Amino acid sequence: MTRRVGTQAVLLGAGVGAYAYGVSQLRRSLIGLHGLLASANAWFTIAFVILLIGFALELRRPHPRSWLLIAFLIALIVAIHATVPILYGTPEYAWVYKHIGVAQALGRYGRITDSSSIYQEWPPLFAAVAALSALGHVNTLAFAAWAPLAFELADAVLLLAIFRSLSTDRRVAYTAVLLFEGLVSWVGQDYLSPQAFAYMLWLGVVLALVRWLRAPEPPHEPASPLARLRAPLLWGLAAPPPTTRRLRTAAVIIVAAVYLAIVATHQLTPYPALASVGVLTVLDLLRPRWLVLLLGAIALAYLAPRYNLIAHNFGGLFSGGNPIENASGSAGTYHAGAEALTAWIVRALAATMWLTSIASIFGRRRRLGTVLVPAALAFTPFVLLVFQRYGGEAVYRVYLFSAPWCAWLIARGLADLGALRHRWWLGLIVCAAALGAGLQGLYGPVAVNSFTPTELTASRWLYSHIPRGALIILPDENFPVLETANDEAYDLQVMPADPQIGETWLDEGNLPEIEAWVGDLGHTTAYIPVSGSMAAYAAYFGAPAAYSEFVSSIRDAAGWTVVYRSADTLIYRFDLDRASVVSAPRPTATVPARMVRARAPSPSRR
Repeated sequence: MTRRVGTQAVLLGAGVGAYAYGVSQLRRSLIGLHGLLASANAWFTIAFVILLIGFALELRRPHPRSWLLIAFLIALIVAIHATVPILYGTPEYAWVYKHIGVAQALGRYGRITDSSSIYQEWPPLFAAVAALSALGHVNTLAFAAWAPLAFELADAVLLLAIFRSLSTDRRVAYTAVLLFEGLVSWVGQDYLSPQAFAYMLWLGVVLALVRWLRAPEPPHEPASPLARLRAPLLWGLAAPPPTTRRLRTAAVIIVAAVYLAIVATHQLTPYPALASVGVLTVLDLLRPRWLVLLLGAIALAYLAPRYNLIAHNFGGLFSGGNPIENASGSAGTYHAGAEALTAWIVRALAATMWLTSIASIFGRRRRLGTVLVPAALAFTPFVLLVFQRYGGEAVYRVYLFSAPWCAWLIARGLADLGALRHRWWLGLIVCAAALGAGLQGLYGPVAVNSFTPTELTASRWLYSHIPRGALIILPDENFPVLETANDEAYDLQVMPADPQIGETWLDEGNLPEIEAWVGDLGHTTAYIPVSGSMAAYAAYFGAPAAYSEFVSSIRDAAGWTVVYRSADTLIYRFDLDRASVVSAPRPTATVPARMVRARAPSPSRR
């Protein structure tokens, strides 16, 4: 007999329809500094409400239908991560274009061309993108914008499998995946990047660990002093899933191979991953115990010949040495206006996530074994703050690695409220709050982080019309810079007037000072783009403070000529011999710096 469709299936269709109509009515020109949610139409917001309610109603059933829960999750993930690509049609974040440039260079030359490039020395993601582009006969720019959606769908599949291994209650697993999507969306680590690729691989490693490499059930009478010390932590620990010696051997090989891919893909991911495996081993939750030594040897063997690159870009493995300073985020941000509001929301979300997870663990204090694995995975990443600042971004990587396991702990805590009359409503409110805050963090700076097709066209025109080796100057770093895999191809400079990039000694509002600085760079001609995304960046972050004055001052200045014009981008050519240039000012503490690496997003930059 055909099963009745039911209210939930109708809500699924209604939510998808409301989203489709809502997105079709969004207009880029109406998005202000407070982001997409502040300017969205009612249909766009209603779509998320309908999908959340439908998902929660399905969870209330005595036997929730997995196919419908999965359909709701897919619809929500698509709604979250397809909106910006649909609206703009171009990859989000300026630093993604650096990654695209590296991938295009690998595709063009078929090999690593610069062993001093930290990107090319960790090449798997770039090589995979180049191969995909070649096999599909499609430009990387055509699909790079959809990388967040692809990575999030893959992560959701892996997490669902992991969560189902951690609990027999499917409600916990599906709720945790939904919470994860809300909690993690604002971090913005799912764009086309080595970080996103390595993170997906790490989730695959965790799946192998919890499914096939769990230790046998501990004995009831611990023999050694260490076992007696661990015993209270293991109370309530369920027996591991059944497996065989052959499967365990295969799992060890797979874990080692995937971990090698992680090590070769990203500079930071291997170490919080290794720390997590180490903690699980110390807790006697994994077999074989020597697996952590094997993974450590793999990490060190790959790092040793490349350590100088790490030291040059991030100050070595043990930069900072101050956990409080390492957790403080990026320096040089003002936190005013729209940026301050979004930053406050995501910080509140992060604090609530960790506090609620701790409360969930405390609620199971008499049977800690039932939550020991996710608790260890959730809080081990904090060890990163002891060793590494990662350019001010370490705390956001800690959040990223902690979020999925915190989501499971929160979902487990909600399920434990079995005697609470309104548990269903509380769960819905928690999921809605997490999703709302995460969406504000993701969509709040969309006018800053996104680029219009005309801006991308302007960038491509720039690199196809100026001579090789020419000087390109960015008033601020928010521009889709292409073809930068080879630093010798062009002399790329960012005006040292923005505290967020550590350079503040130049006044952009003082045109003679700017011209003198350009004249001191050793070129007779420079190309300077100004665009809508640059203006949005300066307005959102409050820096560079004099960006608008700079744009106004060069319109009719001698030596400044517009060579390209579109709706939201102008490209100027500055000719030194046509301008009156005096000797250049000198910085007191810093010197102009090349844009040598892409910066990762963070709430302080949002």
